[in-house]
Formats: sequence, structure tokens, C-alpha cells
Amino acid sequence: MIRRDRELLVHLSAVNTRLGEAVVELCTHQDGGELPAEGLRALGDNLQHVATRLLTRAAELEGAAATAALDQDP
Repeated sequence: MIRRDRELLVHLSAVNTRLGEAVVELCTHQDGGELPAEGLRALGDNLQHVATRLLTRAAELEGAAATAALDQDP
């Protein structure tokens, strides 16, 4: 596995580890039952960042596989 992929998995693992903590934090800061917009936005931004990294890497791998397949066609 290349270094970049390992770093991506480490980042994903860190997000996963902290997700439960973030949810509990949001719950403890509810105002009259409503979640805090700032906390939701921060969590959403973090999740979106890791999702973008995952999707970007998947697209790169698919592109590399497609290029390799084209190179093998007679």
C-alpha cells in the first residue's frame, strides 16, 4: 500500500475515533432540544473533507485502472 493511501486510512481512522465524541459534544450543547448550528457545520465540514479525500482517491484509482486497461488493448 502506498504511503498516501496509508495516510488516508489513518485520517479516516482518526475521524472515526472522534465521531462519537463529536456527537456527544453536540448533544451536550443542545439549546432547548436544538443542535448548535456551529457544531453541526464543523462536523459536516470535517466529514465532507474526509469524504472528498476518499472519493478523489477512488477516482484516481479508477482512472489508473482504465488507463492500464486501455494500454493493454491490442
